[in-house]
Amino acid sequence: MENGPLLSIGLMSGTSMDGIDAALLETDGSPTTIYEHWQSSFTYPAEFKILLKAAEYSIRKSANKAISSHKSNVTHIHDDAHKNFSLDFEVFLHEEMNWKDGDSGLNLRDFSVYLNPDDSQKPLSLEAIIQHSTFLHGVLVKDLMRKAGKRIEDIDVIGCHGQTFFHKPRVGISIILNDGQNLADETGIAVINDFRSQDIKAGGQGAPLAPLYHQALAIKDKKWPCAVVNCGGIANITIIPNDKVSDILGFDTGPGNGLIDRFVKQRTNGREHMDMDGHYGLRGTINESVLKVLFEKSLRMEGANYFDMAPPKSLDIGDMGLIPELESLSLEDGCATLEAFTAESIVRSLAFMNTNTLPTFWILVGGGWYNPVIRRELEKGLKQRIDKVKVHLADEIGWKSQAMEAQVFAYLAVRSLYKKPISLPGTTKVPKPTSGGTLFIPKTGASLKVRKIVQCT
Repeated sequence: MENGPLLSIGLMSGTSMDGIDAALLETDGSPTTIYEHWQSSFTYPAEFKILLKAAEYSIRKSANKAISSHKSNVTHIHDDAHKNFSLDFEVFLHEEMNWKDGDSGLNLRDFSVYLNPDDSQKPLSLEAIIQHSTFLHGVLVKDLMRKAGKRIEDIDVIGCHGQTFFHKPRVGISIILNDGQNLADETGIAVINDFRSQDIKAGGQGAPLAPLYHQALAIKDKKWPCAVVNCGGIANITIIPNDKVSDILGFDTGPGNGLIDRFVKQRTNGREHMDMDGHYGLRGTINESVLKVLFEKSLRMEGANYFDMAPPKSLDIGDMGLIPELESLSLEDGCATLEAFTAESIVRSLAFMNTNTLPTFWILVGGGWYNPVIRRELEKGLKQRIDKVKVHLADEIGWKSQAMEAQVFAYLAVRSLYKKPISLPGTTKVPKPTSGGTLFIPKTGASLKVRKIVQCT
């Protein structure tokens, strides 16, 4: 059948676990048909941020235990994390966050009240956290439709990334949770999630998945050749030399905000969660010797230094660690040094590219660029290596930075429905272009367009 345009909502909750972004696109999954309609976002309450981080802690603990005992089965990991969550939650609060009852105005009982308002005596569970996350995604979908003046029957599909808790493609595990069927039933709209597993099963990294959409925008707006750098918890880059899908290069460069956030939380005993607008880093001094050690020690995978590994390559937020040498630095100097580390990681990725064809047009996407220290250090490093380089925030060229990752999954959901590739050899190391995603039909039925696509495929 003809691949006509669909109305698609994309949903993204990143590794920082601070909230959900949503975006409404009309697209047929090609660069020639992308119309941006609306965007919205939702910030998680403090209680739920902590619950999500505790869930991540429990899942990581179970996953690492399973890998070390050669039982790296996803079902086994889920079962173990579900069984041990209550105990893991208290360990996480007290040992990982140095949290004490009453910190930030929260008491231990507040978490139960938040998650189970009708029965606060009900024990906290991993399943309840997953279902509440799914519920909040549904709330945001309805808010977006209200703002855009759309009805349920107007929307064809939702592309939901889900919440990443663990990503180790080299052992075949990527745990990204969201209840697709519940979200479909709650919203009355077909849902596609689980975008990464097919790529991983085929031998790919499962990430990054944004490069195809980055290229689509660059073609649509005639911005190639260019480089697109997304800075979230992890930073990734897409090199777009031309309009050929086969020539895209994309990979994770290293930390984005992830290590900075962790450092600030550690130094403030959980009172602050980030270096907001570079407040601390701007007052600090970059420690060059500690910066050198960060490149040597902070990101090692199975004995190898990630920065020496050729792309395509991808990271899990847990792969990155704060090094002991940071303990000697003040909060301000530590932030400045980690912010320089993020920027320099991106600049050093140029070593894997043809120096004769380095793009001079750079587009910055994601919340990390609100930190002026990271942007300053990136621009300084690029100007030392590339003549006449131009660096622009996405919003400065008409791209919506805040909504970009949500737009990615709105776009990929449509490509998934049409069985088009969503990952490529040059972006995830998958052997050949691969489609992916799992479709969930609401109990009330899918839109007419989706029903016709499913019948044809």
